[in-house]
Amino acid sequence: MTENPRRRNTLIALVVILILIVLLLLRCTRTEPEVPLRDAGPTPSALAASAAQVPTPIEPAVREPDEVLTPATLKVPERVTAGAVFSVAWTGPDNRGDYVTIVRSAVADDAYGNYQETRLGSALELTAPVEAGAHEVRYVTGRSHTVLGRAALEVVAAGASLDAADEVVLGAQLSVAWTGPNNHGDYITLVPKEMPDGQYGNYTNTDEGSPLSVSVPTVAGDAELRYMTGQGNKVLARRPLRIVMADVSLSAPNEAMAGSTIEVTWTGPNNSGDYITLVPSATPDGQYGNHTVTSKGSPLPLLVPILPGGAELRYMTGQGGRVLGRRPLEIVAAEVTLSASAEAVAGTTIDVTWTGPNNPGDYITVVSKGTRDGEYGNHTVTSKGSPLPLLIPILAGAAELRYMTGQGGRVLGRRPLEILASEVSLSAPDEAAVGSTVTVTWTGPNNPGDYITVVAKATPDGQYGNYTATAKGSPLSLKAPKDAGEAELRYMTGQGGKVLARRALRIVP
Repeated sequence: MTENPRRRNTLIALVVILILIVLLLLRCTRTEPEVPLRDAGPTPSALAASAAQVPTPIEPAVREPDEVLTPATLKVPERVTAGAVFSVAWTGPDNRGDYVTIVRSAVADDAYGNYQETRLGSALELTAPVEAGAHEVRYVTGRSHTVLGRAALEVVAAGASLDAADEVVLGAQLSVAWTGPNNHGDYITLVPKEMPDGQYGNYTNTDEGSPLSVSVPTVAGDAELRYMTGQGNKVLARRPLRIVMADVSLSAPNEAMAGSTIEVTWTGPNNSGDYITLVPSATPDGQYGNHTVTSKGSPLPLLVPILPGGAELRYMTGQGGRVLGRRPLEIVAAEVTLSASAEAVAGTTIDVTWTGPNNPGDYITVVSKGTRDGEYGNHTVTSKGSPLPLLIPILAGAAELRYMTGQGGRVLGRRPLEILASEVSLSAPDEAAVGSTVTVTWTGPNNPGDYITVVAKATPDGQYGNYTATAKGSPLSLKAPKDAGEAELRYMTGQGGKVLARRALRIVP
């Protein structure tokens, strides 16, 4: 069979179109080289990373058909200080992804260093490396990495100096006067003398000015101040000094009652954030309990923990939580007694006579006997004196009076108490007309807030309708509901809205 010429021509046309589409896509998807930030090392150097970019490792040179390789020109200073920012004026094709970089003069054309893309315009700002010597600024294409222009530049070493005290107390603030290039991200750090170059400790950026303040570590010994470059963490200057222990003393009673407040007289460096704490003797160094900062002065108040036993006062540094001084102290348990009637009617108020530490926030509570320690119910703070009034809850049964600490809710004393149910009765007509006045004779505890209400029979307990407070006496008057039907009179507690008695009442038209 002879092939259809029209069909063959159509297939050829489709193939040609597909080839053109592929070529167009290849041209449109030309990408700039990915240019991650130069690895700036530890945290202080990262502050300067944005000033020093480098392209990705060079791929094999591949010239694209549309890449322009006309010569480029570069205008740069003759010399620049190591780590400094300098200006580069350029001309060139400005292909997509072209960039200007600074490298050592002797390195191959595929080498790269700090850079800026030409799309940012002319002039560009480059950051000089921290290594002194002969360098070269190069104009490089973004795809084939061809060098289209180059200009020589000398990077000269940056000088720096440091002036500070020969000796400083650990944890203090050290004043440092300095000279140096103050390039972006440069900093002054204080490290142990044996720490390798390139690493850092407590530091302050040089853009804080001179003099500046550096926090002294809390470890005594030989140390070294170093002027470090933000780019590359190169040491430009160093100065030895000695970190010495502070003179610390603690004076306080040998014994203290649990939960009380004592005064502690102290001497010490009083550096920012320093504090005095009181902890059980076995507490590992670095941990803390109740504490007061030394900035409160000497003597200072300190709250004693509730748990009795061997304890220790410690002077702690705000920087690093290091123990600079310690002193033993015995915490003794407080003596507590509770005296009250053996029985109490639910909802009434009783008097409780007590003895105890009466520390801030301490209170006496009444709870069901099975209530877990640390939980509480109706309560009165011990600052009200002795005896103090305590409202008995509505629930009847075995209960317990407890002396509780304001610090930690610890039970220091307890006494059993039986809560008796109130005797309650309601007397009223069996029927009442809609909206009429109903007279109710009652007996009951008549505790503060108690009341008698009339509601539809289906109303859930705890809800109420028309009501009158029991404080009005017996008998009292209630207004019947406006809707006919089965209703209920209820005696309700002011504490918790609990129903203590109920009586049926029919509302008739």
